[in-house]
Amino acid sequence: MSDPIITNIVNNIFHAIWFYNLALEPRHGKKTTLLITILTGIFFQVFIIICAQLGLSRVLFFLAGYVLTAVVFGGAFLFLLSASNPAKSMFLISAYYCLWTFIYGLISLVTQSGAGAGGYAVWGMRIGLNLFFLFLYRRFFRKKLLYIYRQMQSGYGMITCISILTFVMMTFLLLYNAYHKEKNASHIFIMTVCYLFMLIVYMLLFYFMAQANHAHQLRLIQMHEQLLMAQIESYEKIERSARQTRHDFRHHNMVVMELAERQDYEGILTYLTEYERIEDEKLDRIFSKNYAVNSLISAYMRKAEQNGIDMDADIRLDKTLCVSDVDLVSIFSNILENAVHGCTQSDGTRRIAIVAQQKNSMILLKCENSCKDDIHFCNGIPQAKDHEGIGMESILNIVEKYNGDVHFTAEDGVFSCSVLLGNCS
Repeated sequence: MSDPIITNIVNNIFHAIWFYNLALEPRHGKKTTLLITILTGIFFQVFIIICAQLGLSRVLFFLAGYVLTAVVFGGAFLFLLSASNPAKSMFLISAYYCLWTFIYGLISLVTQSGAGAGGYAVWGMRIGLNLFFLFLYRRFFRKKLLYIYRQMQSGYGMITCISILTFVMMTFLLLYNAYHKEKNASHIFIMTVCYLFMLIVYMLLFYFMAQANHAHQLRLIQMHEQLLMAQIESYEKIERSARQTRHDFRHHNMVVMELAERQDYEGILTYLTEYERIEDEKLDRIFSKNYAVNSLISAYMRKAEQNGIDMDADIRLDKTLCVSDVDLVSIFSNILENAVHGCTQSDGTRRIAIVAQQKNSMILLKCENSCKDDIHFCNGIPQAKDHEGIGMESILNIVEKYNGDVHFTAEDGVFSCSVLLGNCS
């Protein structure tokens, strides 16, 4: 069992290295993440050494190690290392183990070895191939994968299922290879076709992820276009109001002059006060010095009014902020869109209250709205029922981008979303 143990040690070292690098959205800092992967590797290696004392055959020992590796390292990644959505984490786990089965199969074919095989050739190829693919991943693919991984807002459940099914197929291929010691031409052909199939599947999956990300970006552009149109409409409303005011100004002067000739000063004050009130109602309120936020709040104020929702806004933000207008509009619009949706589902009083203020390099935002009492949470994140929940993912991505924090609660028919965007200066 000495050769299989050494092979297993080589495997575990690279499992730990790979899972450390696959934590695209780590739950902890780098040191803690590294410590967890090392402890997982040590724990698993001790467990394997104990299993080696049971006198299992070489094939059974290999298969037991294979299954337990997926369970132990996969479980540690899913529950301890990755802060991503579980479906996203499962995609990375299954994709990695498909790569691992490819490395195993390639070594088996080249060295004409079977399950649990050891030797300098096998160990050298395992080390060399893992280092080669790690280099490719770190140098060419990690940043691109991280970008798509973070930006993709929906559809990852389906790609995860496909990835897991591909891993299951690769596992059967591994068993087929283990029980066929003779690596003849037909065996090599079957292995090659299966691995080509795996490659095509993942090429299609990554293409789908890129297309889904493109679709999400298109939705953001459409949302910003709607905001721009609302802003243009607001400016047109101001212009129409100004033209009407200029047209009516002569008539107002006549009324004031008539009251002045009668020395009815109280009547003048009353008339001017009423005139000012009417003119204020013609214009949108100024909620913020930031034009983008002000236009967005004005647009959602009108939308809330159309849906019979009482909306209050207290926005204290400067004209120029450390958060880009695109991200600011995205997080405000998603929060308010969810708030309007929650209010329309509510049976009682419909109300939205949003507060935002800036303190040094931090932006604090809190929104409360009426809602139903049956909102379900998973890891503190509300789960969408009758729609995709794309807005929630966008909020979480922006919060992470600016090293912030977000907290959701739902109590007594009131849903609350509190957002802190910090260290963004």
